[in-house]
Amino acid sequence: MKKMSIDQKVLFIVLGIFGLVVLFLGYYFFLMPKFRTEGFVAKVEIPYESTYNVTAGTVCYGSFFHCEPLEATQKGEVDTSKVDNYTVTYVYEHDGKSLELLQEVSVVDKESPTISVNSEELYYCASGKVYNYEATAYDNYDGDVSSNIEVFLEGSKAIFQVEDSFGNQSRVQKDATLKDEEVPILTMNGEASVYIPLNGVYEEASVTASDNCDGDLTDKITVEGTVDTSKAGEYVITYRVSDSNQNEATLSRHVYVYQANNYADLSGKNIYLTFDDGPSKYTARLLDILKKYNVKATFFVTDQNLTKGYDDVLKRAYEEGHTIGLHSSTHSYGYIYSSVDNYFTDLYAIQTKVKNITGYAPMIIRFPGGSSNTVSRSYDGGARIMTQLSQAVQAKGFRYFDWNIDSKDSSSAKNSAQVASNVINQLGNKSTYVVLQHDIKDYSVEAVETIIQFGLSHGYSFQALKMDSPRVEHTVNN
Repeated sequence: MKKMSIDQKVLFIVLGIFGLVVLFLGYYFFLMPKFRTEGFVAKVEIPYESTYNVTAGTVCYGSFFHCEPLEATQKGEVDTSKVDNYTVTYVYEHDGKSLELLQEVSVVDKESPTISVNSEELYYCASGKVYNYEATAYDNYDGDVSSNIEVFLEGSKAIFQVEDSFGNQSRVQKDATLKDEEVPILTMNGEASVYIPLNGVYEEASVTASDNCDGDLTDKITVEGTVDTSKAGEYVITYRVSDSNQNEATLSRHVYVYQANNYADLSGKNIYLTFDDGPSKYTARLLDILKKYNVKATFFVTDQNLTKGYDDVLKRAYEEGHTIGLHSSTHSYGYIYSSVDNYFTDLYAIQTKVKNITGYAPMIIRFPGGSSNTVSRSYDGGARIMTQLSQAVQAKGFRYFDWNIDSKDSSSAKNSAQVASNVINQLGNKSTYVVLQHDIKDYSVEAVETIIQFGLSHGYSFQALKMDSPRVEHTVNN
Protein backbone atom coordinates (compact mmCIF):
# COMPACT_ATOMS: atom_id res chain seq x y z
CA MET A 1 0.00 0.00 0.00
CA LYS A 2 1.21 3.38 -1.03
CA LYS A 3 1.97 5.64 1.88
CA MET A 4 -0.08 8.96 2.17
CA SER A 5 1.76 12.14 1.63
CA ILE A 6 1.81 14.89 4.19
CA ASP A 7 -0.59 17.00 2.11
CA GLN A 8 -3.00 14.13 1.94
CA LYS A 9 -2.83 13.70 5.72
CA VAL A 10 -3.53 17.36 6.29
CA LEU A 11 -6.49 17.27 3.90
CA PHE A 12 -7.84 14.23 5.64
CA ILE A 13 -7.58 15.88 9.04
CA VAL A 14 -9.27 19.07 7.77
CA LEU A 15 -12.11 17.08 6.25
CA GLY A 16 -12.51 15.23 9.50
CA ILE A 17 -12.67 18.38 11.54
CA PHE A 18 -15.14 19.94 9.08
CA GLY A 19 -17.31 16.89 9.35
CA LEU A 20 -17.31 17.09 13.13
CA VAL A 21 -18.25 20.78 12.97
CA VAL A 22 -21.10 20.02 10.57
CA LEU A 23 -22.33 17.30 12.84
CA PHE A 24 -22.15 19.60 15.90
CA LEU A 25 -23.93 22.44 14.16
CA GLY A 26 -26.55 20.12 12.84
CA TYR A 27 -27.11 18.79 16.30
CA TYR A 28 -27.19 22.30 17.82
CA PHE A 29 -29.63 23.78 15.36
CA PHE A 30 -31.85 20.80 14.62
CA LEU A 31 -31.64 18.26 17.43
CA MET A 32 -30.49 20.06 20.61
CA PRO A 33 -33.42 21.08 22.90
CA LYS A 34 -33.47 24.85 23.63
CA PHE A 35 -35.61 28.03 23.65
CA ARG A 36 -36.44 29.03 20.12
CA THR A 37 -37.68 32.60 19.38
CA GLU A 38 -39.47 33.82 16.28
CA GLY A 39 -40.80 37.30 15.42
CA PHE A 40 -39.55 39.08 18.58
CA VAL A 41 -38.86 42.83 18.14
CA ALA A 42 -36.52 44.37 20.67
CA LYS A 43 -37.65 47.99 20.04
CA VAL A 44 -41.29 48.93 19.47
CA GLU A 45 -42.82 52.36 18.77
CA ILE A 46 -46.54 52.94 19.32
CA PRO A 47 -48.71 56.08 18.97
CA TYR A 48 -49.81 58.15 21.97
CA GLU A 49 -53.25 57.08 23.30
CA SER A 50 -53.32 53.97 21.10
CA THR A 51 -54.02 50.42 22.36
CA TYR A 52 -50.91 48.59 23.54
CA ASN A 53 -50.74 45.08 22.12
CA VAL A 54 -48.14 42.52 23.18
CA THR A 55 -45.55 42.11 20.39
CA ALA A 56 -43.29 39.43 21.84
CA GLY A 57 -43.39 37.09 18.86
CA THR A 58 -43.51 33.35 19.66
CA VAL A 59 -41.24 31.22 21.86
CA CYS A 60 -41.06 27.45 22.17
CA TYR A 61 -38.72 24.89 23.79
CA GLY A 62 -37.40 21.79 21.98
CA SER A 63 -35.66 20.71 18.77
CA PHE A 64 -36.14 21.96 15.25
CA PHE A 65 -38.42 19.04 14.55
CA HIS A 66 -40.45 19.22 17.73
CA CYS A 67 -40.76 22.45 19.78
CA GLU A 68 -43.31 22.97 22.55
CA PRO A 69 -44.93 26.47 22.54
CA LEU A 70 -44.53 28.47 25.74
CA GLU A 71 -46.63 31.19 27.40
CA ALA A 72 -44.82 34.31 28.61
CA THR A 73 -45.02 36.02 31.97
CA GLN A 74 -44.94 39.80 31.38
CA LYS A 75 -43.14 42.21 33.71
CA GLY A 76 -43.59 45.95 33.26
CA GLU A 77 -46.50 48.08 32.01
CA VAL A 78 -46.93 50.54 29.16
CA ASP A 79 -49.01 53.69 29.73
CA THR A 80 -50.08 54.94 26.33
CA SER A 81 -51.62 58.08 27.87
CA LYS A 82 -48.12 59.36 28.59
CA VAL A 83 -45.36 59.87 26.06
CA ASP A 84 -42.32 58.04 27.45
CA ASN A 85 -40.00 55.05 27.06
CA TYR A 86 -40.96 51.82 28.81
CA THR A 87 -39.19 48.48 29.35
CA VAL A 88 -41.19 45.24 29.20
CA THR A 89 -39.68 41.88 30.16
CA TYR A 90 -41.13 38.61 28.85
CA VAL A 91 -40.15 35.55 30.93
CA TYR A 92 -40.43 31.98 29.55
CA GLU A 93 -39.82 28.88 31.70
CA HIS A 94 -39.39 25.14 30.91
CA ASP A 95 -38.08 22.36 33.16
CA GLY A 96 -36.28 24.76 35.46
CA LYS A 97 -34.79 26.72 32.62
CA SER A 98 -35.84 30.30 31.84
CA LEU A 99 -35.51 32.88 29.10
CA GLU A 100 -35.95 36.67 29.51
CA LEU A 101 -36.60 38.91 26.53
CA LEU A 102 -36.26 42.68 27.09
CA GLN A 103 -38.31 44.96 24.89
CA GLU A 104 -38.03 48.77 24.71
CA VAL A 105 -41.47 50.32 24.04
CA SER A 106 -41.62 54.00 23.05
CA VAL A 107 -44.97 55.81 23.27
CA VAL A 108 -44.64 58.66 20.79
CA ASP A 109 -46.72 61.60 19.58
CA LYS A 110 -46.45 62.14 15.86
CA GLU A 111 -49.84 63.80 15.40
CA SER A 112 -49.67 67.41 14.25
CA PRO A 113 -51.75 70.18 15.91
CA THR A 114 -54.85 71.54 14.17
CA ILE A 115 -55.11 75.23 13.31
CA SER A 116 -58.38 77.12 12.93
CA VAL A 117 -58.46 80.61 11.40
CA ASN A 118 -61.83 82.18 12.07
CA SER A 119 -61.44 85.54 10.32
CA GLU A 120 -63.25 85.98 7.04
CA GLU A 121 -60.90 88.70 5.79
CA LEU A 122 -57.22 88.98 6.58
CA TYR A 123 -55.16 92.13 6.16
CA TYR A 124 -51.47 92.85 6.17
CA CYS A 125 -49.38 95.97 6.50
CA ALA A 126 -46.83 97.22 4.03
CA SER A 127 -44.22 95.95 6.49
CA GLY A 128 -45.58 92.43 6.04
CA LYS A 129 -47.32 92.19 9.38
CA VAL A 130 -50.57 90.24 9.26
CA TYR A 131 -53.44 91.50 11.43
CA ASN A 132 -57.21 91.33 11.85
CA TYR A 133 -57.22 87.62 12.49
CA GLU A 134 -58.46 85.17 15.07
CA ALA A 135 -56.57 81.91 15.11
CA THR A 136 -56.53 78.99 17.52
CA ALA A 137 -54.52 75.79 17.61
CA TYR A 138 -55.12 72.55 19.46
CA ASP A 139 -52.80 69.61 19.94
CA ASN A 140 -53.80 66.10 20.95
CA TYR A 141 -51.04 66.03 23.61
CA ASP A 142 -50.28 69.67 24.53
CA GLY A 143 -53.86 70.91 24.40
CA ASP A 144 -54.32 74.58 23.53
CA VAL A 145 -51.20 75.78 21.70
CA SER A 146 -52.71 78.96 20.27
CA SER A 147 -49.98 81.03 21.91
CA ASN A 148 -47.39 79.15 19.83
CA ILE A 149 -48.88 80.15 16.50
CA GLU A 150 -46.48 81.99 14.23
CA VAL A 151 -48.04 84.28 11.64
CA PHE A 152 -46.13 85.68 8.70
CA LEU A 153 -46.59 86.67 5.10
CA GLU A 154 -45.49 84.84 1.96
CA GLY A 155 -46.40 86.88 -1.08
CA SER A 156 -50.04 87.75 -0.47
CA LYS A 157 -50.67 84.66 1.62
CA ALA A 158 -50.94 84.77 5.39
CA ILE A 159 -49.18 81.74 6.82
CA PHE A 160 -50.22 80.33 10.18
CA GLN A 161 -47.77 77.83 11.58
CA VAL A 162 -47.58 76.00 14.87
CA GLU A 163 -45.40 73.30 16.38
CA ASP A 164 -46.11 71.08 19.37
CA SER A 165 -43.62 70.05 22.03
CA PHE A 166 -42.52 67.03 19.98
CA GLY A 167 -41.76 68.99 16.83
CA ASN A 168 -44.94 68.06 14.95
CA GLN A 169 -45.87 71.02 12.75
CA SER A 170 -49.01 72.27 11.07
CA ARG A 171 -49.32 75.02 8.52
CA VAL A 172 -52.36 76.83 7.11
CA GLN A 173 -52.35 79.56 4.49
CA LYS A 174 -55.05 82.13 3.78
CA ASP A 175 -55.46 84.93 1.27
CA ALA A 176 -54.71 88.36 2.71
CA THR A 177 -55.20 91.93 1.49
CA LEU A 178 -52.80 94.86 1.83
CA LYS A 179 -54.70 97.36 4.00
CA ASP A 180 -53.96 99.76 6.86
CA GLU A 181 -56.80 102.01 7.98
CA GLU A 182 -56.41 101.71 11.75
CA VAL A 183 -55.31 104.81 13.60
CA PRO A 184 -52.59 104.52 16.24
CA ILE A 185 -53.55 104.12 19.88
CA LEU A 186 -52.56 106.93 22.24
CA THR A 187 -52.38 106.02 25.92
CA MET A 188 -52.27 108.77 28.49
CA ASN A 189 -50.23 108.45 31.65
CA GLY A 190 -51.63 110.43 34.53
CA GLU A 191 -55.07 112.00 34.60
CA ALA A 192 -57.06 113.36 31.67
CA SER A 193 -58.13 116.28 33.87
CA VAL A 194 -55.40 117.97 35.89
CA TYR A 195 -56.07 120.62 38.55
CA ILE A 196 -53.34 123.08 39.57
CA PRO A 197 -53.59 126.00 42.01
CA LEU A 198 -52.75 129.46 40.73
CA ASN A 199 -48.97 129.89 40.43
CA GLY A 200 -48.48 126.17 40.97
CA VAL A 201 -46.26 123.92 38.86
CA TYR A 202 -47.52 121.92 35.88
CA GLU A 203 -45.53 118.77 35.18
CA GLU A 204 -46.22 117.14 31.85
CA ALA A 205 -47.07 113.46 32.17
CA SER A 206 -46.03 111.20 29.32
CA VAL A 207 -48.20 109.75 26.58
CA THR A 208 -47.38 106.60 24.63
CA ALA A 209 -48.42 105.57 21.13
CA SER A 210 -48.65 102.19 19.45
CA ASP A 211 -49.82 101.15 16.01
CA ASN A 212 -51.07 97.88 14.62
CA CYS A 213 -48.56 98.09 11.78
CA ASP A 214 -45.73 100.34 12.95
CA GLY A 215 -45.52 99.25 16.57
CA ASP A 216 -44.22 101.81 19.08
CA LEU A 217 -44.72 105.38 17.80
CA THR A 218 -44.09 107.20 21.08
CA ASP A 219 -41.13 109.09 19.66
CA LYS A 220 -43.34 110.39 16.83
CA ILE A 221 -45.84 112.15 19.13
CA THR A 222 -46.16 115.92 18.78
CA VAL A 223 -47.50 118.05 21.65
CA GLU A 224 -49.60 121.17 21.11
CA GLY A 225 -50.59 123.72 23.74
CA THR A 226 -49.07 125.29 26.83
CA VAL A 227 -50.11 125.90 30.44
CA ASP A 228 -49.72 129.28 32.09
CA THR A 229 -50.16 128.67 35.82
CA SER A 230 -50.05 132.41 36.51
CA LYS A 231 -53.51 132.76 34.97
CA ALA A 232 -56.59 130.90 36.11
CA GLY A 233 -58.45 129.07 33.38
CA GLU A 234 -58.70 125.90 31.32
CA TYR A 235 -55.79 124.80 29.12
CA VAL A 236 -55.84 122.00 26.58
CA ILE A 237 -52.76 119.95 25.74
CA THR A 238 -53.23 117.98 22.53
CA TYR A 239 -51.14 114.96 21.60
CA ARG A 240 -50.97 113.97 17.95
CA VAL A 241 -49.34 111.07 16.09
CA SER A 242 -49.55 109.55 12.59
CA ASP A 243 -48.50 106.12 11.35
CA SER A 244 -46.64 105.38 8.10
CA ASN A 245 -49.94 105.30 6.23
CA GLN A 246 -50.88 108.76 7.57
CA ASN A 247 -53.60 107.49 9.89
CA GLU A 248 -53.74 110.12 12.61
CA ALA A 249 -54.74 109.89 16.27
CA THR A 250 -55.23 112.73 18.76
CA LEU A 251 -55.72 112.83 22.52
CA SER A 252 -56.28 115.80 24.81
CA ARG A 253 -55.48 116.54 28.44
CA HIS A 254 -57.40 119.35 30.15
CA VAL A 255 -55.46 121.38 32.68
CA TYR A 256 -57.42 123.62 35.02
CA VAL A 257 -55.59 126.39 36.87
CA TYR A 258 -57.81 127.50 39.75
CA GLN A 259 -57.82 130.32 42.25
CA ALA A 260 -58.01 129.77 46.01
CA ASN A 261 -61.42 129.42 47.55
CA ASN A 262 -63.26 132.75 47.90
CA TYR A 263 -65.35 133.12 51.06
CA ALA A 264 -66.04 136.81 50.62
CA ASP A 265 -68.03 136.70 47.38
CA LEU A 266 -71.43 135.04 47.76
CA SER A 267 -72.81 136.58 44.59
CA GLY A 268 -71.52 133.86 42.31
CA LYS A 269 -71.95 130.07 42.31
CA ASN A 270 -71.57 128.55 45.76
CA ILE A 271 -71.22 124.95 46.89
CA TYR A 272 -72.02 123.96 50.47
CA LEU A 273 -70.47 120.57 51.28
CA THR A 274 -72.40 118.94 54.12
CA PHE A 275 -71.67 115.66 55.89
CA ASP A 276 -74.17 113.68 57.95
CA ASP A 277 -73.92 111.00 60.64
CA GLY A 278 -70.32 111.55 61.82
CA PRO A 279 -67.80 112.12 63.13
CA SER A 280 -66.11 108.84 62.30
CA LYS A 281 -62.68 107.33 61.72
CA TYR A 282 -62.66 108.97 58.26
CA THR A 283 -63.43 112.52 59.40
CA ALA A 284 -59.82 113.44 60.25
CA ARG A 285 -58.82 112.56 56.69
CA LEU A 286 -61.68 114.73 55.41
CA LEU A 287 -60.50 117.68 57.53
CA ASP A 288 -57.01 117.32 56.03
CA ILE A 289 -58.43 117.56 52.51
CA LEU A 290 -60.58 120.58 53.36
CA LYS A 291 -57.63 122.31 55.00
CA LYS A 292 -55.44 121.68 51.94
CA TYR A 293 -57.88 123.67 49.77
CA ASN A 294 -58.94 126.22 52.42
CA VAL A 295 -62.51 124.96 52.14
CA LYS A 296 -65.01 125.11 54.98
CA ALA A 297 -67.84 122.58 55.23
CA THR A 298 -70.79 121.73 57.46
CA PHE A 299 -70.99 118.67 59.72
CA PHE A 300 -74.40 117.48 60.92
CA VAL A 301 -73.26 115.31 63.81
CA THR A 302 -74.73 112.43 65.79
CA ASP A 303 -73.98 110.49 68.96
CA GLN A 304 -74.31 106.98 67.57
CA ASN A 305 -72.01 104.13 68.57
CA LEU A 306 -69.90 104.64 65.45
CA THR A 307 -69.11 108.23 66.54
CA LYS A 308 -67.83 107.26 69.98
CA GLY A 309 -64.21 108.20 70.58
CA TYR A 310 -64.08 111.01 68.03
CA ASP A 311 -64.86 114.01 70.23
CA ASP A 312 -61.38 115.40 69.47
CA VAL A 313 -62.15 115.27 65.75
CA LEU A 314 -65.42 117.15 66.29
CA LYS A 315 -63.55 119.78 68.32
CA ARG A 316 -60.90 120.08 65.61
CA ALA A 317 -63.59 120.64 62.95
CA TYR A 318 -65.07 123.45 65.03
CA GLU A 319 -61.72 125.07 65.76
CA GLU A 320 -60.76 124.99 62.08
CA GLY A 321 -63.81 127.07 61.21
CA HIS A 322 -66.25 124.46 59.97
CA THR A 323 -69.92 124.71 60.86
CA ILE A 324 -71.14 122.13 63.34
CA GLY A 325 -74.80 121.35 62.81
CA LEU A 326 -77.14 119.02 64.70
CA HIS A 327 -78.48 115.85 63.11
CA SER A 328 -79.58 113.51 65.89
CA SER A 329 -78.30 111.98 69.08
CA THR A 330 -79.59 108.45 68.54
CA HIS A 331 -80.40 108.57 64.81
CA SER A 332 -83.22 106.15 65.68
CA TYR A 333 -86.18 106.92 63.44
CA GLY A 334 -88.51 104.87 65.61
CA TYR A 335 -87.72 107.02 68.62
CA ILE A 336 -87.32 110.55 67.27
CA TYR A 337 -90.36 110.43 64.99
CA SER A 338 -92.74 108.79 67.44
CA SER A 339 -93.54 112.15 69.08
CA VAL A 340 -92.60 115.82 69.07
CA ASP A 341 -91.33 115.53 72.64
CA ASN A 342 -89.04 112.62 71.74
CA TYR A 343 -87.67 114.54 68.79
CA PHE A 344 -86.67 117.53 70.92
CA THR A 345 -85.28 115.31 73.67
CA ASP A 346 -83.01 113.74 71.10
CA LEU A 347 -82.13 117.11 69.51
CA TYR A 348 -81.22 118.79 72.80
CA ALA A 349 -79.10 115.77 73.74
CA ILE A 350 -76.83 116.17 70.70
CA GLN A 351 -76.80 119.96 71.15
CA THR A 352 -75.61 119.51 74.74
CA LYS A 353 -72.85 117.14 73.65
CA VAL A 354 -71.57 119.59 71.04
CA LYS A 355 -71.63 122.44 73.54
CA ASN A 356 -69.71 120.37 76.08
CA ILE A 357 -67.01 119.68 73.47
CA THR A 358 -66.81 123.04 71.71
CA GLY A 359 -68.43 125.53 74.08
CA TYR A 360 -70.90 126.39 71.30
CA ALA A 361 -74.58 125.35 71.08
CA PRO A 362 -75.49 125.02 67.38
CA MET A 363 -78.89 126.10 66.10
CA ILE A 364 -78.45 124.74 62.55
CA ILE A 365 -80.04 121.31 62.11
CA ARG A 366 -80.87 118.66 59.54
CA PHE A 367 -83.71 116.22 60.05
CA PRO A 368 -82.70 112.55 59.76
CA GLY A 369 -83.89 111.61 56.28
CA GLY A 370 -84.52 115.29 55.47
CA SER A 371 -87.70 117.28 55.95
CA SER A 372 -89.26 115.40 53.02
CA ASN A 373 -88.76 111.94 54.54
CA THR A 374 -91.70 109.56 54.55
CA VAL A 375 -90.25 107.06 57.02
CA SER A 376 -91.76 109.11 59.87
CA ARG A 377 -95.20 107.88 58.75
CA SER A 378 -94.34 104.48 60.17
CA TYR A 379 -93.88 105.89 63.68
CA ASP A 380 -96.01 109.04 64.15
CA GLY A 381 -99.39 107.32 64.36
CA GLY A 382 -100.77 109.53 61.58
CA ALA A 383 -99.91 112.76 63.39
CA ARG A 384 -98.19 114.28 60.34
CA ILE A 385 -95.18 114.86 62.53
CA MET A 386 -92.91 116.39 59.90
CA THR A 387 -95.30 119.28 59.42
CA GLN A 388 -95.33 119.81 63.18
CA LEU A 389 -91.55 119.51 63.54
CA SER A 390 -90.68 121.77 60.62
CA GLN A 391 -92.76 124.51 62.26
CA ALA A 392 -91.72 123.76 65.83
CA VAL A 393 -87.95 123.89 65.25
CA GLN A 394 -88.24 127.29 63.62
CA ALA A 395 -90.44 128.55 66.44
CA LYS A 396 -87.64 127.58 68.85
CA GLY A 397 -85.04 129.47 66.81
CA PHE A 398 -83.52 126.55 64.95
CA ARG A 399 -82.84 126.65 61.20
CA TYR A 400 -83.02 123.43 59.21
CA PHE A 401 -81.32 122.72 55.88
CA ASP A 402 -81.99 119.99 53.35
CA TRP A 403 -79.99 119.54 50.13
CA ASN A 404 -80.38 119.96 46.38
CA ILE A 405 -77.53 117.62 45.34
CA ASP A 406 -77.52 114.02 46.58
CA SER A 407 -74.14 112.28 46.18
CA LYS A 408 -75.95 108.94 46.63
CA ASP A 409 -73.05 107.75 48.78
CA SER A 410 -75.48 105.86 51.01
CA SER A 411 -77.40 104.26 48.15
CA SER A 412 -76.22 103.53 44.60
CA ALA A 413 -72.71 105.01 44.69
CA LYS A 414 -70.15 102.48 45.86
CA ASN A 415 -66.82 104.15 45.12
CA SER A 416 -65.25 107.60 45.10
CA ALA A 417 -65.47 108.01 41.33
CA GLN A 418 -69.24 107.44 41.39
CA VAL A 419 -69.72 109.85 44.29
CA ALA A 420 -67.69 112.59 42.59
CA SER A 421 -69.47 112.04 39.28
CA ASN A 422 -72.90 112.21 40.95
CA VAL A 423 -72.06 115.58 42.51
CA ILE A 424 -70.28 117.12 39.53
CA ASN A 425 -72.97 116.10 37.06
CA GLN A 426 -75.62 117.96 39.09
CA LEU A 427 -73.72 121.25 39.21
CA GLY A 428 -74.84 124.07 36.93
CA ASN A 429 -75.24 127.84 37.12
CA LYS A 430 -77.36 128.14 40.26
CA SER A 431 -76.08 130.35 43.04
CA THR A 432 -76.55 127.75 45.76
CA TYR A 433 -75.79 124.04 45.83
CA VAL A 434 -76.05 122.11 49.09
CA VAL A 435 -74.42 118.69 48.71
CA LEU A 436 -75.42 115.71 50.84
CA GLN A 437 -72.57 113.36 51.78
CA HIS A 438 -71.68 111.15 54.74
CA ASP A 439 -68.29 111.21 56.42
CA ILE A 440 -68.91 107.68 57.71
CA LYS A 441 -68.22 106.46 54.14
CA ASP A 442 -64.52 106.29 53.28
CA TYR A 443 -65.13 106.44 49.52
CA SER A 444 -67.31 109.52 49.94
CA VAL A 445 -64.49 111.25 51.83
CA GLU A 446 -62.02 110.31 49.08
CA ALA A 447 -64.32 111.88 46.47
CA VAL A 448 -64.16 115.31 48.13
CA GLU A 449 -60.81 116.35 46.65
CA THR A 450 -62.05 115.74 43.09
CA ILE A 451 -65.25 117.68 43.82
CA ILE A 452 -63.29 120.62 45.23
CA GLN A 453 -60.82 120.67 42.35
CA PHE A 454 -63.62 120.63 39.80
CA GLY A 455 -65.59 123.29 41.63
CA LEU A 456 -62.71 125.74 42.05
CA SER A 457 -61.59 125.31 38.44
CA HIS A 458 -65.13 125.99 37.16
CA GLY A 459 -65.82 129.18 39.04
CA TYR A 460 -67.51 127.90 42.20
CA SER A 461 -66.79 128.99 45.78
CA PHE A 462 -67.13 126.65 48.73
CA GLN A 463 -68.96 127.88 51.80
CA ALA A 464 -70.08 126.59 55.19
CA LEU A 465 -73.74 126.94 56.11
CA LYS A 466 -74.67 129.82 58.41
CA MET A 467 -77.94 130.85 59.99
CA ASP A 468 -78.40 133.41 57.21
CA SER A 469 -77.37 131.12 54.31
CA PRO A 470 -79.83 130.78 51.40
CA ARG A 471 -82.73 128.50 52.20
CA VAL A 472 -82.51 125.00 50.75
CA GLU A 473 -85.53 123.12 52.05
CA HIS A 474 -87.57 120.26 50.68
CA THR A 475 -91.33 120.18 50.52
CA VAL A 476 -92.52 118.55 53.72
CA ASN A 477 -93.88 115.16 52.82
CA ASN A 478 -95.79 113.46 55.62
